[in-house]
Amino acid sequence: MRNVLLLTSVMKRGFGVSVVAREVADRIGPAGWNMSIGCLEFDEFYSADDVVELRPSSQTIFEYCQEHSIEIVVAQTSPYFEVLPALEMWIPTVVFEHGDPTPTMFDHDVAEREQLKVHKLKRVYPKVDAVLTSSYFLRDELAWPDAKVIALGCDHVTDYGPPSTQRTASDHAPLRVGTLMRLGSGEALYKGLDEYLAIVSHFTDRPGFDFSIMGRGEESDRLWWEERGVHCHLNATDDERSTFLSELDVFISPSKWEGFNLPLVEAHASGTVGLAFDVGAHPETTPYVLPNIADPIFLLEEWQRDPALLQLAAERCYTYSRKKFPWEATAFELGAYLDGVAASASWGPWRRSRIMKIWRMVVGRYRIDGFVGITKAVVARLRKLAGRALTKRRRS
Repeated sequence: MRNVLLLTSVMKRGFGVSVVAREVADRIGPAGWNMSIGCLEFDEFYSADDVVELRPSSQTIFEYCQEHSIEIVVAQTSPYFEVLPALEMWIPTVVFEHGDPTPTMFDHDVAEREQLKVHKLKRVYPKVDAVLTSSYFLRDELAWPDAKVIALGCDHVTDYGPPSTQRTASDHAPLRVGTLMRLGSGEALYKGLDEYLAIVSHFTDRPGFDFSIMGRGEESDRLWWEERGVHCHLNATDDERSTFLSELDVFISPSKWEGFNLPLVEAHASGTVGLAFDVGAHPETTPYVLPNIADPIFLLEEWQRDPALLQLAAERCYTYSRKKFPWEATAFELGAYLDGVAASASWGPWRRSRIMKIWRMVVGRYRIDGFVGITKAVVARLRKLAGRALTKRRRS
């Protein structure tokens, strides 16, 4: 059994990256790998023998790798992405990108987000052994065509079996519609708060429709949504979240950007129809991709009028996600890919040699800017060497 270290910002309830880390670590054993998880902080739910707090320091991480015979380091979030280049000469490193929303979707830190995005493209990806993404959309958005795509899973949620008919036209039961998003203004634009409100507003004072929302937030957020006729569930546990998804008739993801969209495939796997707009990775994660707000409104009206159509849609979504996104496939594919990384990176002393360092610099600059990038890097290096020589001459 070989050892790999996965670095992620948090291991706490309510964070998709925590789900990814835990599910992959639990299933990668049959692929020949034992995975440890390093993070900045974890809660009691994710506390385990294989979860450890690690400072985002190259020295701290390298010492941990030596102590635990780690052969490869994989990072799936900042600030660990930024540490990988400092490890390149000592141990194989891999980026597993789940993406960051377009910086302009945030009001308060656009410049910082854009700077981080550029930094990863120029200073991180060229310095690691491999880049992985969780969707083809992300691979294209990162502008890193060599990235390997490994989709995430959905079968960590309770399997209630294929959806069964719960409503009939004569029941007059309301169509239960809901969404998941972080509450408050910070991510409102990115998560599509206005779009969800527009859909809700269309059905205001119309019988037969019941809207809800679940997410992390404050009591003021709950009151804000309740005033607009939407049931609000705050800071739910994983079990409560799973129950919420399974009891909906329709889950709507109004997000304007998603690198994968774990809640969407979770809803499908729970037997609930999932709708999402035609943005980000949604065409890869749901059979119901919508071009505009008029389409979900039309579908909700149709499904409320004819529960048989809703039943067919739910069965389609359930089968789609359960067959397409098993965590075992994610873990096995990652394990097989790590085998290849380890094999190609087993250079011994050559990995730490000056020749290999120069070669990796050349390849990295070519990937970013072609021959122009190589020329710029060589010129910068020559200027640096000339400066050092001049300094030595002056001192002598």
